[in-house]
Amino acid sequence: MTNREELIQEIEQAPDDIVELVLDFFHRVKATRKTHPLAKFAGILSDREAEELKEAIATECRQVDVNEW
Repeated sequence: MTNREELIQEIEQAPDDIVELVLDFFHRVKATRKTHPLAKFAGILSDREAEELKEAIATECRQVDVNEW
């Protein structure tokens, strides 16, 4: 089951007040993504590129050399 399918299933079973909260949240996120200064970069990487970038950050950037100083 995809995330979209799971979300739809959850919303179909949720009470109206929860659906209203989710819808309000969704609208706020959409509005923010359009105006956020970094929004133009959303979705420019493929899944493979994003995974490679995450791996590079995890292996290269999260290393602490306690003897560096």
